[in-house]
Amino acid sequence: MVCELKFCGSQAKYGVSAMDVKERLLNLIKLAHNEEQALFTKLSSKERSAVGKLEQWSAKDLIAHLAVWKERMIQNIMATLRNKNLPIDGDLDEINAKIFEVNKNSSWDETLAYAERACRSAIECVRAVPNDKLVDSNTLPWQEGRPLWRIIAGNSYIHPIAHLAEYYCKREDNHYATKLCEKAADLLTKLSDSPDWLGVVKYNLACCYALSGQQEKAIIRLRESLELNPDLTEWSKGDPDIASLRERPDYQSIYSK
Repeated sequence: MVCELKFCGSQAKYGVSAMDVKERLLNLIKLAHNEEQALFTKLSSKERSAVGKLEQWSAKDLIAHLAVWKERMIQNIMATLRNKNLPIDGDLDEINAKIFEVNKNSSWDETLAYAERACRSAIECVRAVPNDKLVDSNTLPWQEGRPLWRIIAGNSYIHPIAHLAEYYCKREDNHYATKLCEKAADLLTKLSDSPDWLGVVKYNLACCYALSGQQEKAIIRLRESLELNPDLTEWSKGDPDIASLRERPDYQSIYSK
């Protein structure tokens, strides 16, 4: 999936009301947090006490991972607003490995409290961002022409929902994973009607369908997404989330043009 943490898309312009998008972002942050908290209630005692590995995270590892990335987003945005130097990001795999090591021994209560703090901080951060900055494309060095609201939506909503849906698929709860992704697609399309943005939304839905075994739906959404946002084409060729589609003739036909 494309979580937009640092994904380089096209430099399309966006005619979005800053005031409206701020309220929608605040709602998305709350919704993602609610889904993170809801996961806890669905876990068995064995799943709650599971000790994860770097290659196979437990549910607790996942929640900690999401909290850290929200925290990193907040630090970057607030540093920029205060005219301070931004922390330098490194390799994503190395960052994620470090996040895992630092948080792997935390208890469930500690992890959930951390997630709660990260959510509150994200809400406070978005409220503090001037409206004109939300639609500005040059607030952070790596926006690559995308408005700031896209970075925030990607980090604090798309990223959590993508991970949660994947986790539910691994638990063989494909129904709830699909429900999460379809609701996300509906909400995210209301942020902008830009083809570039809608392509990202449809692409992530295609990934969800592929992961949950709904290959025909996945092919339809993948084709639509690449037509809307051709910049996703190269990314899609190596994305493991849609690996299950690659032997299908209708998948191959998408790239044969």
